[in-house]
Amino acid sequence: MVWNAGKSLFGGRYIIESQLGEGGIGITYLARNQQNQLRVIKTLKEEILNHPAWILHRNKLRQDFRDEAVRLAVCHHPHIVQIETIFDDGNLPCMVMDYIEGEDLGQRLRRVGVLSEAEALLYIRQIGKALTLIHSKGLLHRDLKPRNIMIRIDKLEAVLIDFGIAREFIPNMIQKHTVYRTPGFAPPEQYESEAPRGEYIDIYALAATLYNLLTGVIPTSADDRRHNINLEPPQYFNPNISNRVNQAIMCGMDLESTYRPQSVQEWLDLLGTEPGEDVTAKSSTLAITSRFKPSRPVVLDQQNWQCVQTLKGHSSMVHAIAISPDGQFIASGSNDKTIKLWQLRTGKLVRQLGRWSSGHSSMVHSVAFSPISSKLSYQGESGKSARIADLKWGVLASGSWDNTIKLWDVNTGKEIRTLIGHANWVNSVAFSPDGKFLASGSADCTIKVWQVHTGIEIQTITGHCDSVSSVAYSPRTPTTNSKDRQLLASASNDYTIKLWQVYTGKNICTLTGHSFFVNCIAFSEDGEILASGSADNTIKLWHVNTGREIRTLIGHSDSVWSVAFSQDGQFLASGSWDNTIKLWHVDSGREISTLTGHSNYVRCVAFSANGQILISGGDDDTIKIWRRG
Repeated sequence: MVWNAGKSLFGGRYIIESQLGEGGIGITYLARNQQNQLRVIKTLKEEILNHPAWILHRNKLRQDFRDEAVRLAVCHHPHIVQIETIFDDGNLPCMVMDYIEGEDLGQRLRRVGVLSEAEALLYIRQIGKALTLIHSKGLLHRDLKPRNIMIRIDKLEAVLIDFGIAREFIPNMIQKHTVYRTPGFAPPEQYESEAPRGEYIDIYALAATLYNLLTGVIPTSADDRRHNINLEPPQYFNPNISNRVNQAIMCGMDLESTYRPQSVQEWLDLLGTEPGEDVTAKSSTLAITSRFKPSRPVVLDQQNWQCVQTLKGHSSMVHAIAISPDGQFIASGSNDKTIKLWQLRTGKLVRQLGRWSSGHSSMVHSVAFSPISSKLSYQGESGKSARIADLKWGVLASGSWDNTIKLWDVNTGKEIRTLIGHANWVNSVAFSPDGKFLASGSADCTIKVWQVHTGIEIQTITGHCDSVSSVAYSPRTPTTNSKDRQLLASASNDYTIKLWQVYTGKNICTLTGHSFFVNCIAFSEDGEILASGSADNTIKLWHVNTGREIRTLIGHSDSVWSVAFSQDGQFLASGSWDNTIKLWHVDSGREISTLTGHSNYVRCVAFSANGQILISGGDDDTIKIWRRG
């Protein structure tokens, strides 16, 4: 029997939405809990329990199912699917798990082809850390493969699922093995009815998974290899794989278990250091190549920042924040599709922009206030003209994953107009220093420039070969106030930053050095330095005039998603998926403070004009106001 949509389970705590899939003995459903959150409910097929061949074994089936749930429940880790509860519905045992919106690595491989080495290693290291916890609990997963690793839809985050054949182990003690295995990923020990168990079983499968991600080829099965069919090194199929990774994969897939690394961490070490780990070597290189000479007094004291207020009101992740030019208000954009305006001094919610039909239909990924200018005017939907100087708070731009940009009259909360032209998500918006133009970066790999007062698209800039994640105008300064000196910077998932001449759209410089997606960029107030944050866990500082890298800031343990300079240019704030905000001294590159308080990824940070207040937003659905002590 299959449960239909609307079926109530566990005393009405869960309502079935639809069937997700089924395997040999199990079936999964999408459901909602009492908080209207999506969950996955897994249970056994009733026809299996009632089948004559299984009747004598159905009690063991139920017990094995419950054991899987219990094993999974004790493994709390961000890269392991989490159990919400376990219950019985009649004679059917049920486990409720987090719903992971996204795709598994098998699907991703079919959709995009082989993964880059950097992306594949990111996911493999995440799953490796999850396995380390699993093994510390005395458990083996025993079914690692791309199909059992989910990638969250809006994050570079892998999650290990399906613990159906996970078992306890005592290192090197001979134990019985379940017959179930996946050829190509299962080590030779799983082809034996009785064999020792150890971490090396999962290491073989993890190495085989990396092999598959980098080549698109399922490795030769262990059984075939034992019958003299060779396993070709992954470099045979993909010459771009580094020698170090090629050797680590072959070592992890050695047929003799004693020749494999005996712990996951030992195998991960063979892959090389994670981005940002080799501090000594990197610092030596930077000391030789740096051309940056401090021109301001060096401040090396540790700073004391306190969270003075937490703003709650969004019902999902806060992806964007901006502070109004007069320093009175905060604008926030969220995955809940709304934009909210808050009073900075009190934290009071002033208004929500875009209600009912006028709002965005998908996540708001970027917001930006226009600089207040008495010369700039716009014509609203009603046909009436209004000057920015006549508006109390000016104009706000919002970029959304509904592929549009909206301009808002912040004073009234009304939409001025919608800018349509991008063919994919709008990731970033930025006003020119005079407020006359708006730049937008999109997942369609383009940058568009719009005339604000007419809403006309005046330029499309192409050159990136992957999604444009961030755009920023250089400030107006004595050295950059002429038309031919005004710059626009863009960051991309193609690992590069590009500098463009605004009035011609000409690419004048491409900055390379990051080893993974570049998520964010920001100019210093004097326009001399550009900061970039990356999924390689680092921040780089660049000299704008020369395009040279000044230094690399190392300290975050996960992807950097936001960077912001203080107005005096002395300090840089960075927000990261490691749930922290770090403050850096720009001239020395020294980390001077780490702010903790967010319970999930930090997506955005912004300094107040006086540098004494910092605003942050994150995946814990909150905005935090930090004040320097």
